[in-house]
Amino acid sequence: MPERHFTTRRGFVAALGFGAVSLYGAWAAYGAAPLPFGGHSGHKDAAPEADAHGHGGHDAAEGMAPEEFRFEHDFFVRKYAQKDGSVNPHADADAHGHEGDAHGGHGHADAGHGPGAATASGESVELYLMAQKFAYSPDVLRLKAGQAYRFRMMADDITHGASIQLGSASRIIRLRPNVVTEQTITFTKPGEYLVYCTVYCGQAHDAMHGRIVVG
Repeated sequence: MPERHFTTRRGFVAALGFGAVSLYGAWAAYGAAPLPFGGHSGHKDAAPEADAHGHGGHDAAEGMAPEEFRFEHDFFVRKYAQKDGSVNPHADADAHGHEGDAHGGHGHADAGHGPGAATASGESVELYLMAQKFAYSPDVLRLKAGQAYRFRMMADDITHGASIQLGSASRIIRLRPNVVTEQTITFTKPGEYLVYCTVYCGQAHDAMHGRIVVG
């Protein structure tokens, strides 16, 4: 029987295989190996980072707890409350504007950073609307035509609805207990817009309504 070449012997093949695996392991440890060990997939396949400031579009607002909403709502109502009981998020800006007119017209509104503060041109103004048996708070809002408003809304007790009449159409929002919901709305025409509950919430359900006065 002819003598086999040393490269076909089992011992040599096993030693060669073990050496290759060891070399590959060292290569992978230094990060030079191809996938899956090295992990060099490039930037094209990397998953994008989540937007840290996202609020869930126009649905449930991410990141705002019910307690935070109640605090911001109470602050919003106290800060912008008017003598007639309505709430006007532009009251401070209007007051500063009148002062500027009285002193030569060079005054400017303090935009501030709290709820309801008028932001840079083109940005929305934050509003807070709470639904509870059997009313909305605030029950009358005074807004401006052409301005975008980010409505932050929440039901304080049981599920309610908020239907905002917009002429022949309406915007209907379902408000769940302790869940903050957002909608961005721009009123294009002056007038009074009715807000009423669309989810039966008890005996006084039909009397649960509010108003938005747009000037």
